[in-house]
Amino acid sequence: METDPAASAPYPSALGELAALWRARTLLGAFSRQEISARYVGSSLGLFWTIIIPLLELLTYTFVFHTLLSVNFHPTGTTRHYVLFLFCGIMAWAGFADGITRCTTCITDHAHLVRKLNFPAIVLPAHLVLSTLVNQGFRLVILLLGMLLIGDGWSWHVLLALPFFVIQAALTLGVGMFLATLNVYFRDMGHWVNAALMFGMFVTPVFYPASAYPRQFILLLAPNPMAQLIGIYQSFLLNQAFPPVTSMMYATIVSGVALMVGASVFAHNRKEFPDLV
Repeated sequence: METDPAASAPYPSALGELAALWRARTLLGAFSRQEISARYVGSSLGLFWTIIIPLLELLTYTFVFHTLLSVNFHPTGTTRHYVLFLFCGIMAWAGFADGITRCTTCITDHAHLVRKLNFPAIVLPAHLVLSTLVNQGFRLVILLLGMLLIGDGWSWHVLLALPFFVIQAALTLGVGMFLATLNVYFRDMGHWVNAALMFGMFVTPVFYPASAYPRQFILLLAPNPMAQLIGIYQSFLLNQAFPPVTSMMYATIVSGVALMVGASVFAHNRKEFPDLV
């Protein structure tokens, strides 16, 4: 008696999708290396753009918010403290926003790969998140050099911040897979995502401390996982202290839930991708 292959196929699930990503880890590494090099091949400065662009962003935002608008949060009000504070926030937010933006269109942008039999589609958003994580690592190196040159130096707390880079990557991948799936059905998702990220950047404490948040809008701050992650980075890296345990637990749980939900949505719709892209 013959059986239907589709009926015997494993039921799509979040864990199954993540297991497929692990099995395709060699392909994931190759795609990530290609993505990182492709960004800078042909440019005169190559990988140095990973350093130049963050520094230009830092100079621009410091001039606007600290010099023009006189945003201060430190008792001394010095520019050097604001520079480090601002760069820490930019480091985290840029990694998240870049990953989300690129993941949203990754399925439709690589339709030729999605249509291939047995190609692990989850590699497409995952390799983009991994490449943005590497770029975020470059920004971290710049921040650490700044802390050494104009800040209070380093402490062992720096090591405690590293696991939260992985937690942030899980959050980014989960949201990215969800949006990539939506974009297969609604091709204007990229425009909505860009608008949402612009709004999110200014309602997240990137340019100002969380303590300056107006109390009447606290509901925009409290459930925001990126606000919690940025606060965690600032505590470990700049303040050399432990952030609230509740913040660390919340960021970890929300990132884990986002990863599982995103992977589940992706898995349940993956078989439709070849017919829709």
